[in-house]
Amino acid sequence: MQTLNGEASGLVPEVLHVLYFAAGSGFAAFRNAYLEEIGLSGVEIGAVGFLVPVVGIVAQPVWGLVSDWGNLEKEVLLVGVVVTGLTASVYPAVARTGLVVLAGASAVISAFRAPVRPVANALVLSTGLDYGTVRAFGSLAFGGAVLALGVLVSRVGTEVVFYVYAGGMALVALLLTRVPVAASPPATGIGREVRRLVRNRAFLALLCTAFLVGTLLSTAGSYFAIYMRAIGAGDGLTGLALAIKTVAEAAVFLRAYRLDVRYRTLLIAGCLAHVGTFLVYAAVPVTGVVLAVQLLLGLGYATVTLAAVNLAHEVAPVALQSTAQTLLAAVGFGAGAGAGELLAGRLMDLVGVQSMYGYVALLGVVAAGTGLAVSGAARTPGATDA
Repeated sequence: MQTLNGEASGLVPEVLHVLYFAAGSGFAAFRNAYLEEIGLSGVEIGAVGFLVPVVGIVAQPVWGLVSDWGNLEKEVLLVGVVVTGLTASVYPAVARTGLVVLAGASAVISAFRAPVRPVANALVLSTGLDYGTVRAFGSLAFGGAVLALGVLVSRVGTEVVFYVYAGGMALVALLLTRVPVAASPPATGIGREVRRLVRNRAFLALLCTAFLVGTLLSTAGSYFAIYMRAIGAGDGLTGLALAIKTVAEAAVFLRAYRLDVRYRTLLIAGCLAHVGTFLVYAAVPVTGVVLAVQLLLGLGYATVTLAAVNLAHEVAPVALQSTAQTLLAAVGFGAGAGAGELLAGRLMDLVGVQSMYGYVALLGVVAAGTGLAVSGAARTPGATDA
């Protein structure tokens, strides 16, 4: 596992998260709205959405093993951001040529974007930095950027988000080329450690819960812009809603270190927060109420993410920190996101986007139940401050 050298471990993780989340905010919020604009049906949007995490499921563990075996975290991150940035820059040009070409471009972005967040998370945790504090910078950047992009999209069109993403990845790549890391030889005994990890019951329970949570996260993010349009709110209000959500996220990430609570408790609380939010979407399609409930959704997302990443770090061997994070992202959240895309796309065609959220909320209840089976003694840092 590489670690950042000397003073490089100061602001570099924060700046990297700011650039990455700001650049990807519009892509995450408006991708499906763009696909709807160019004529895709709900089933076709769901199929593309399903393909993206499926490719990630295959790619992420491979990237994680490469990172851990060769201690190549920086190199993996650099390749990922360069290829995804280049592909995003031509995405609007190829998207209108047909579903097959569009799916291919989406698959390329997914395959090379797959390692960026989990490998970056592992690198941050390996330095001893508090993940929540670093991640808060990403949330604030996402919120500010998506608020601005919501206004920009309403004026110049949805495809601008792809060019913003490409430019942001260019800046991330430039930052990575200037980051010194501590050199270390390739790891040994990786195969043995992988077998230990995949047989760990605590890790398997975490993956099952993350799978169900992934369905909630994909629905919350991928279909929200369509939902807002359906209830009569414009793209600018979509950006405002996501900004409110990310401010709430950042507050939780920043304050979590003061808590004295098990990460499993946070995981369950995050699932239930998604349930409450989705029930409001289904039952009270009023713009003001939807904006207000973004605070609850932000709390839920932050607690789920914080808990899952730290629990994976706790149970993984030192030599497999990147692998554990990529497995969590792929087999857990990624596979769940794929299932959620297909399910939500189908439900949207059958009952409409508003009622769809009521059905998906039931999965949140199941996720909270499986969260009870996740073991782990890890607690938030506040437990050590008392």
